[in-house]
Amino acid sequence: MNRPDYYEVLGVERSASQDEIKAAFRKLARQYHPDVNKDDPQAEERFKLINEAYQVLSDPESRAVYDRFGHAGSQSAPTADPFGMAENLFQMFFGGGAGVATRGPVDGADRRADVSITLEQVLHGATLTVDVERLRLCACCKGVGAEPGTTPERCPDCAGSGRVRFTQTTILGTVTRVVPCERCHGEGEIIRTPCRECRGEKLVQQRDAVTVAIPPGIENETAILLRGEGDSGLRGGRDGDLYVVVHIAPHPRFRRRGDDLATQVNLTYPQLALGDEVELETLDGKTTLEIPELTEPYSELIIPGRGLPNPRTGRRGDLYVRIGLKMPKKLTDAQRNLLRQYAELSGVRLKKYAGAEPTSFFEKVKRSVKKED
Repeated sequence: MNRPDYYEVLGVERSASQDEIKAAFRKLARQYHPDVNKDDPQAEERFKLINEAYQVLSDPESRAVYDRFGHAGSQSAPTADPFGMAENLFQMFFGGGAGVATRGPVDGADRRADVSITLEQVLHGATLTVDVERLRLCACCKGVGAEPGTTPERCPDCAGSGRVRFTQTTILGTVTRVVPCERCHGEGEIIRTPCRECRGEKLVQQRDAVTVAIPPGIENETAILLRGEGDSGLRGGRDGDLYVVVHIAPHPRFRRRGDDLATQVNLTYPQLALGDEVELETLDGKTTLEIPELTEPYSELIIPGRGLPNPRTGRRGDLYVRIGLKMPKKLTDAQRNLLRQYAELSGVRLKKYAGAEPTSFFEKVKRSVKKED
């Protein structure tokens, strides 16, 4: 493939000194930097070519190989990333410290915590504290990674960009790939004296107590978002968020139906047949439940406004009371006779007691008088 001569790209003679090559590169880089020459669509490609030429000619060994073999002499030569160099040049020419890589910010990771609450806390809301394991900026080095009083050094392999470029000439042409710098692991800097607290990691693992407000009426397994309470960001990056997942523990008496609650109360047959007033314990105190006459077993009665609040409107749901039948464990003779009389008055013939002798003393006397007559 026909490629432009690197000396022609920089506009220097083949006998040019290293200082002349560097001066020519600086002049052309400033002229064709994409952030400066925004009106020329070819500026970026031209800038890449200028960087490529300078990478080869600025190094005496690679220049000697190029002078002897031309472009075919470029064999897997790792060089600093030209875009990283472009960033450094832009800082050098238009402000900022020379040779300082402008690596982007790194956002912190999100974290999750789980908390269990009661149904009473769903009704009234609650303020709780949860323990969170998270990575936060090292308080000793303020997230720099170096021991206080020392500073990180720019990586010499990648010129502070955190990336190196490998160029290889094949039969299909020149193949270029950019990979993280192995020496600095893509950080662009080397810490000679790591911080004694974080050992150069810039973040430390810590366990913190975080306050979370539980709103009334919250649904089971709802995630509450606490912004900035996750892992710390680096280089001005945004702190991660904390998601607190709320789990509602089962209640021994009440079951949830959305905003409504359901419970059950067991009553005797006389209470169901004749009606009654019973005292009922709710989530927020006692109330009186009116049992109408002839209430069917396993029917439901409703107490309005004794459910849970809607998380959006605040309006409370209802309490549904299922009526169960409470049977006695044992009958006395008097109870049994009264039930037999009730069955006879209701027209119900109990085969079990058909022809049976009455158990009451007065019934026995009454029958004996009839026999004598």
